[in-house]
Amino acid sequence: MDWSRAKNALIVAFILTNIFLIYHIQKDMFNKGDLQIISDTYIKNAENYLTDNGLQLDIEIPREVISLPVLMVKYKVFEPYELARNFLGENFELLEGNIYKAANKKLEIISNKKFVYKNVTEDKKNYPLDEEAAIDISNNFLYQHNFLQEDLVLRQIYFGLIEEFGEIPLYKLVYHQTYNGRFLGESYVHVYVSHTEVVGMEAMLLEQENIYGQKKRVIPATEALLRKMNEILLDNKEDKGIAVKEMEIGYYFNPADFNFTTWDTIISGTAFPSWKIVLNNGKIYYVDALKD
Repeated sequence: MDWSRAKNALIVAFILTNIFLIYHIQKDMFNKGDLQIISDTYIKNAENYLTDNGLQLDIEIPREVISLPVLMVKYKVFEPYELARNFLGENFELLEGNIYKAANKKLEIISNKKFVYKNVTEDKKNYPLDEEAAIDISNNFLYQHNFLQEDLVLRQIYFGLIEEFGEIPLYKLVYHQTYNGRFLGESYVHVYVSHTEVVGMEAMLLEQENIYGQKKRVIPATEALLRKMNEILLDNKEDKGIAVKEMEIGYYFNPADFNFTTWDTIISGTAFPSWKIVLNNGKIYYVDALKD
C-alpha cells in the first residue's frame, strides 16, 4: 500500500470534513444577514464542535459582533538620557550601548522603544506581602515615574519565582495598554514587586496616530475560535486538558509582520481589529477579526 498517498488522502478528507462542519455551524447565522444576532443554537453548535475536537472552553463565548476601525499606531520612543535620569537619578553612568547604571539600579534601553529596569537588592528577607499591597507599591512606582497613564490597565497578577530575580518569590503585575477600552497589543508594562519595593520593570508602548478608513464589522468570536482551533491544538498537543480561559476583541499591531533584523527601524504600523484568545497554560493567540 502507498502509505504516503493514503496519508495525504486522509489529510484532505479531514480538511474537507472540517470545512463541511464549519459551514453547517455557521450557515444559520450568516443566512440571516445580521451578524449582530447570534442565536443560542449557533453558539451551542460551535461549542460542541470545538470540544469534540479537543479544545475545551472555560468561558462563555462572547456574543458581541461590532464594527471597529483600523488604527494607525507608532511606537512610543524613549529618549535614553531622560529615561535614565527618570529611573536612576542624576548620578548614573553609561556602561555600553544603551545600558545605564547607578548603584544597584540598571536600565537597558532597546532600540529606544523598549526598556528593562532592575533594582538588584542584596536583601534576602521575605516578608509577607498581600496582593493589594503589591498593587499599591506598583501603582505608586508608575506614578512617580510618569507611567501611570489612563489607558494602562492592570490585567494579571502572578506570584512566584521568576528566574532572573533569584530565589525569593515576588509579584509580577501585567499591565496592558488600551484604546477606547479595548486592548492594544503588543504593548505592555510589567512591574516586579518584592516585599518592600519594585525590583524590576519592563515596558513597550504604542501611541495611536489616527483612524484609517471606515469602521468594519468584525467576525464573531465563534468564527475566530474555529479559524484558530487547528493551530491551537497542534501547538499544544502535549498538553492535556487545554482550554480557552479568556477571549476579547481589541487591536493588534504585530511586529513579527516585519523582518526582525530591521525591527529597530520600525516606527509605525497598522493595528487591526483582532480577537485575543488566552489559554489556561498562558499562551496567547490573535486572530484578525476583519472579514475577508
